Amino acid sequence: MISSTEIRGRLIALTILVMMLAPALAAAAPTVSNPSHTLTYSELTEDWWEDTLMDIDGDYIHDAIWIAAQNNHYQYLDNNGRISVIVYFDHTPTEEDQRMIESKLDFHTQFRYWLIDSIAGTIELERIHELLHIPGVVFVELDGRLEVLMQDVVPAHGVDLVWQDTGYTGEGVTMAIIDTGIDGNHTALDDLDDDNSTTDPKILAFYDAVNNPTLTNGSEVEPYDGNGHGTHCAGITAGTGAPTYQHIGIAPKANLVGVKVLSDEGSGSFAQVMAGMEWTVEKRHDFNIRAASMSLGGPGPIEWTSAEEESVNRMGNEMMRAGVALFIAAGNSAGTATIGTPGSAEDVITVGSLDKDTAIAIYSSQGPTEEGRIKPNLAFVGSSVNAPDANTGDGYVALSGTSMATPGAAGVAVLMYQANPDLSPFDIRNIMQETSTYRQCHYMLANEPCAEDLIPKNRQNNVYGHGHLNAQPAVEEAANYVYELSMSLNVTLDSEYGVDNRVHIGQGESIVFNLAGGVQRVQWRTWDMRDNWMDLSEFTTGQEQFEVTHSLLVDRLQFLPNNTVEGDQVILVRAISGDKASTNLAVGVHIMGDEKIVQSDSDGSFMGIIVGILTLLVLVLLSGLIFAGLKLRERGFFEKDDRYYRDEDMDENMVSESEYNLSESG
Repeated sequence: MISSTEIRGRLIALTILVMMLAPALAAAAPTVSNPSHTLTYSELTEDWWEDTLMDIDGDYIHDAIWIAAQNNHYQYLDNNGRISVIVYFDHTPTEEDQRMIESKLDFHTQFRYWLIDSIAGTIELERIHELLHIPGVVFVELDGRLEVLMQDVVPAHGVDLVWQDTGYTGEGVTMAIIDTGIDGNHTALDDLDDDNSTTDPKILAFYDAVNNPTLTNGSEVEPYDGNGHGTHCAGITAGTGAPTYQHIGIAPKANLVGVKVLSDEGSGSFAQVMAGMEWTVEKRHDFNIRAASMSLGGPGPIEWTSAEEESVNRMGNEMMRAGVALFIAAGNSAGTATIGTPGSAEDVITVGSLDKDTAIAIYSSQGPTEEGRIKPNLAFVGSSVNAPDANTGDGYVALSGTSMATPGAAGVAVLMYQANPDLSPFDIRNIMQETSTYRQCHYMLANEPCAEDLIPKNRQNNVYGHGHLNAQPAVEEAANYVYELSMSLNVTLDSEYGVDNRVHIGQGESIVFNLAGGVQRVQWRTWDMRDNWMDLSEFTTGQEQFEVTHSLLVDRLQFLPNNTVEGDQVILVRAISGDKASTNLAVGVHIMGDEKIVQSDSDGSFMGIIVGILTLLVLVLLSGLIFAGLKLRERGFFEKDDRYYRDEDMDENMVSESEYNLSESG
């Protein structure tokens, strides 16, 4: 019979075995969804197609499709009677879903999206209803059209005070300009330092969703802009102001990524714009894209509908949730309820335009949206803004519109990210709104009064949003999120830059920094938005220098998903004393080699000597123990007790007698 003690032991062993195997079994079991999957905007607004303003008649087909077929503003139907649509699924569409609608309905796919559950392409108008018979299809939307919306801005918003007080100029941060492209040869946009002897391009990548949508790595197409609108916007955000430095952008040391979604004529489809938006999200870690500017909107006051469920609005909300602060122009249609897609999206940062006197521009579109939501969020100077004139080499031109206000506001976000890379897009939006100067609707008599003017201490209206954006308090609030900003603490780079304006570091090498101001701790991090600040453990209070080694960089970067160790990176360092911190110093680095240094021969020899000495000591101790044991044995220390022997003999005799009796009885 098995004893209770043995049963209990087996149960404990079995329990431990199950606990050990459970994680493996759980990992091997089939699952319905990815456990690491983050809920998308579509999932958070489940079954949105059941109640959307785009479908008043409830047939799950965008009402605007039938209007578009008869529209004269733009030819939505091609010569073969085909129309561009966006087909929504109740799941993320697969290649099989794509093949099914292509084979059964002669659907010509243009893009398949993962950020929102849809496929864009063309189909014969008369076969629109057949799309709803495909398994998983829940809604068909018109692939609408979007178009461009057309030395005093910097001081009007206190940007010069940010430069002066903090030194923040956007270094290390990347802004995406989702527009008509960027002229990469303009002297204000070709590099970071305006020095032809160095190789430090300002534009890190370029994606052309209009003419080269399949070339997606960012380096296959040279930046270009046959229209000029995107170039002007890029200069407002990050232009260096060269050659005269009279019209400097908001964040002149920032990098840019060009995303061409509008043609050289200045228009593009929803499908093309969304392809550029999704590409921006996909590449956000590759190029450190923290913010994006989209100065585009539908033709006319509102293009038939501008519901929250429209595809571009949904994509805009997803970009914010994915970590990219998205700034969108309110539009230039003037009047009440004229903000359409995509500026009407709930989560995005919609920007209205101010004249140079900071009163609302007469052309700036106003809210509310179709859902009654107050828009815009903020207002920024957008009238008569001088910025680079595309394809002129070094020329500038003054343009007006919310298109010019939007990249200006986005440039302030770049400065905020340099001050605090831990901020989310929603933090950026909230800080900007909280630190803005509220304007009543009738401020400076530039607009008629509104009902909100009668509300005491009101903070938002459909003309100015939360008000006039102020760069200095916004950047200071961003910097003071965790530590109080102290200008007495200072970090400077001691290592030298290369010709590419980056510090080159290989195996066994370090980046050296100088300190001032009684620093107690030093922290560093990479620019990747998934990274966190880390204390430099090797630093001791009172030191006036510290180093970030190649090994530290390798250790950190190798654990960031989808990131490479070798190549160009940006690191941030800061000095801390008590509850105060210095400004963040951003340093571009070029890492050579993705493995830590191998020990040299001299180090190996030294370690060999140490191992040899330790081995000898162990042998000496072992010999001593053996010798002591022999001596103790000679003295009888290990002899058994006589009584023990007697008891043991007695037991053996009893066993022998028992065996004898058993054999006799048998």
